[in-house]
Amino acid sequence: MSNQDGLKRVVVLRSDDSFGGEPDTIYGHSQGKRKKKSRKKQSKLLSPTEKMVFGMAKRLDKATTEYRDRHSASNKKKKNGWVRDYPKNLSKALSKAGGLKLF
Repeated sequence: MSNQDGLKRVVVLRSDDSFGGEPDTIYGHSQGKRKKKSRKKQSKLLSPTEKMVFGMAKRLDKATTEYRDRHSASNKKKKNGWVRDYPKNLSKALSKAGGLKLF
């Protein structure tokens, strides 16, 4: 059976008793056993600070990756090309990271 038919699950009901037995799920997930998503343990007071620090770390990571790529490209183009292109590469990397301010 494929999911193209719009099927979420196939359940077979087998009964030995007059009341009925446990349903067997053949395809898909059974309804009863879903994992709960665990909450992050953190005080509410630190949440805005954590968001700010994590956002800055992501922007810094993006800037360094961009600079590394530009540094390698400059080195391939010319001898000591990274030295000549350093200001341009740094400014473009920082601007692509959303105007990252170092301090």
